[in-house]
Parts: sequence; C-alpha cells; structure tokens
Amino acid sequence: MRRKVIQIADSTQLISLPRKWAQKHGIKKGDEIEVTEQGNKLLISTQSTPNLGMVEVDVTGLDRDSIMFFLRALYKDGYDEIKINFKQPTCENIRDNTNENVMQVIQHELSRLNGMEIFTQRENHCIIRTISEDTTKVFDTMLRRIFLLVAETVGDLVEGYEKGNTALLQTIQNKHDTITMFVSYSQRLLNKIGTQEYRKNNALYHILEMIDTMMDLVKYNARDILKNKLKASREGLEIYKEIHSSFNIYYDLHYNFSMKKMYEINRKRYAILDKIQRAHKKISKEELGILVNMEQMLEYVLNMVNTRVSLEY
Repeated sequence: MRRKVIQIADSTQLISLPRKWAQKHGIKKGDEIEVTEQGNKLLISTQSTPNLGMVEVDVTGLDRDSIMFFLRALYKDGYDEIKINFKQPTCENIRDNTNENVMQVIQHELSRLNGMEIFTQRENHCIIRTISEDTTKVFDTMLRRIFLLVAETVGDLVEGYEKGNTALLQTIQNKHDTITMFVSYSQRLLNKIGTQEYRKNNALYHILEMIDTMMDLVKYNARDILKNKLKASREGLEIYKEIHSSFNIYYDLHYNFSMKKMYEINRKRYAILDKIQRAHKKISKEELGILVNMEQMLEYVLNMVNTRVSLEY
C-alpha cells in the first residue's frame, strides 16, 4: 500500500497509519509505537501481540502423527484458540498398527506446546486456548537453551552408544519432546511477534526447523540402537563423536560467527563422509544403517551454516 507524505512546517513530515492495522492492534491517540530504520525502509511495530482469533479444523480421517503435526503447525502459526472437530473417537497409529483415542493424542501433543490447555471437551470436539502471554523477551534465552539441550542430548546418544547404557538411551525420547516443545514455542514467537530485526525472522525459523529435524534423527537412532542391541565399533563410535563435534562447532559459530569456523565445519564434514565410506566393509549392516542415518545431520548443520551467514550480513 502507498501513503502520501504530509508536510508540517519546514521540518516535519507525516504519513498516516493504515486504519485496519491500527484497529487490529488497538492503537489510539497518544499511544507510542516503535519505528526502526532498515536501510531505505521503516519498520513500524507495536508492543501488542497480534491476535489471529480462533481457527476451527476437522481432523477426521487423519492418523495419529498427522493430527499431532497439524495441531503443532497451528500452534506455531500463533493461534490463541483452536477448535478441533472429529467424527470418530479413535485414529490410526500407523507405526504400531493400532488405534488410539483422538483426545489422548491431542493431550499428548499439548504436553509439548507451551502455554496451551484444553478448555472445552465434548464427544466430538475440543477447544484449546492459550493460558500465557507471548513475549519476545524469552526468545534469546529459549534459543540458547535449545542449543545446549541438543548438544547434551547428542552427547548422551554417543555415551549411551559407547557404553551400552540402555537407561541413558531411553531418556532420549523425553529430551526430544522437551526440545520439540521449546522449538515450537520459539517458532510461535517468531510468527506472532518476531524479533526487532524483522528480516532475520525467517532465517531463525529455518534454523529452528533444522534443529527439530536433527532431533528426530537422534531419537530414531536411539530407538534403533536399543531395538537391535547394537554394540559400538571403534569406527562407528569415532564417527558419532565427530558428528557431535560438528554440531558443537556450529553452536559456537552461531553466537561467535567466523569464516574459520565455517571452514572447519565443512572440512570436518568431508572427513566424516570419508570415514563412513571406508567403514562400509568393517562394521555390521545394522550399525552402518544408523551411521548413514546420522550422516544426514551433517547436511542439516551445513544448511544451518549457510542460513547463519544471512543473519550476519
């Protein structure tokens, strides 16, 4: 939309705010708004949190995982109230080849969505509402906490794999769920409020998405190690530790950017890929499977590095 500049006296120039935008955010005479310079652009923002209102969806026919992903996506979008309709009380769990109660699936996912609770529950629908106010103040703290938890969880996977510690490997699922909760909430904050540097929101959202995907890999590998009772070979353990090191270097790079660290991550990536290739004939088929699975983590780290560059310049 375009606005004409109004000249007041010799030094003051004004433009009007779009009426719909001002009404949506409850802006009235005397209120203060934030104006941020971004090159040839001005970013106008308000302290109020945008309200997307209520969204209503029907999840009839969806399986367990699809219902969870659907609900999580609406949460990330920033909706404060979600009405979920379902014509059948149960849904398919494809992985276990069983049926599950829809409300139990919803409640399980809500345990990973910070600040959302069930307010109304009926036979064929429920209404979920937010019980906390979203604020940008917690985003930076939350992001750093996510990095620390991921580094810790991958370290636990390596240690559990090395020592055959089944109890430690069994904790990976809960740690995955905690990180998923923090990632989803951080993405919700970016969608609803954003950071002061608006152009960086998409890059940060993408980095969080890569972290979420990496944690799925870690979770699946912990499951496979437990299921197949895998014993770590010397070659496999070395590769696991190198992948863990790659993520730790990215964590450092994210907060202390340097070209040298970019180079180190890429050099290490090629060295690990070479080790995986040379390990093909030395380790079991089952162990090779989890290494190839974890190999994808290197590509996600590289993707995050490329995205991190856009935050720097």
